[in-house]
Amino acid sequence: MRRIISVILVFIFVLSSCGKKVILDETHQFEDGIWMRFDATEFKVDINDIEPTYNISVTVSYDTSRYRETSLPLVVDFFPDSNELHNFTPIMKLREKDGTLRGVVLGNYCTVTDTIDRHRIYNREGSYTYRIRQRTSKYEIYGFNTINLKVERL
Repeated sequence: MRRIISVILVFIFVLSSCGKKVILDETHQFEDGIWMRFDATEFKVDINDIEPTYNISVTVSYDTSRYRETSLPLVVDFFPDSNELHNFTPIMKLREKDGTLRGVVLGNYCTVTDTIDRHRIYNREGSYTYRIRQRTSKYEIYGFNTINLKVERL
């Protein structure tokens, strides 16, 4: 009986150690709900293991009565300690094709999460900086409360 319990405990331990591990989960709050076009929010993450791949996701919380667009274009710059700059330009989908809001809606407020980079491979260990900017055609967009960056090891 002890042996069976031991085997079950080891099996549970192995299963619980599998899966994603959150490396970074950080939120930035916008002052007065305004996101200026060239104001970048900055996040720093330490990568200590380059063997696995990583998912990068962004969550935005915004007032749907102030920002009515169907998507949110972004510019994401990231670079390691060596200041070797890389960037990509994801577009967060905020609404479905029929116009319904994606994410969690509470009154006029909506919180949407989108994985903007799947299976990211880092070529060296160290500290990486992510800078996220909005790239809409407007100089400032209104109604944005927070932006969150999450990095998960797969």
